[in-house]
Amino acid sequence: MLVFRPGRGFLPFDSATNMHEQILQLVSQAHALTEQGAVAEPDHWQRKRLVLADLSLHLVQTALRSGPLNVQDLQRQLFSVLTLADGFLDEVDLKPTAEALFTASQSAHPAAQK
Repeated sequence: MLVFRPGRGFLPFDSATNMHEQILQLVSQAHALTEQGAVAEPDHWQRKRLVLADLSLHLVQTALRSGPLNVQDLQRQLFSVLTLADGFLDEVDLKPTAEALFTASQSAHPAAQK
């Protein structure tokens, strides 16, 4: 299997243990592009779509970061994604779910309230 490396082209996949790092490198590049695009985008809804993509990339980073999963980061990022996505889905109300996630994250981590 080949992996794309910016500036170096497609290279052989290193190993399964290195897969997370390779994905995180690509996500980091996509993250930078979405942030630049959101800042430069004049259309409000297109900017919101880019911000939604950016928030989704944060989820990928949290999921693949080495070590134990940071539950507080995951809750905060899911809250952000649901809050922003709510504006795109007229037929579904995501706010109660987002608020429940936020409340749970605050009660699980009282230090985060300060």
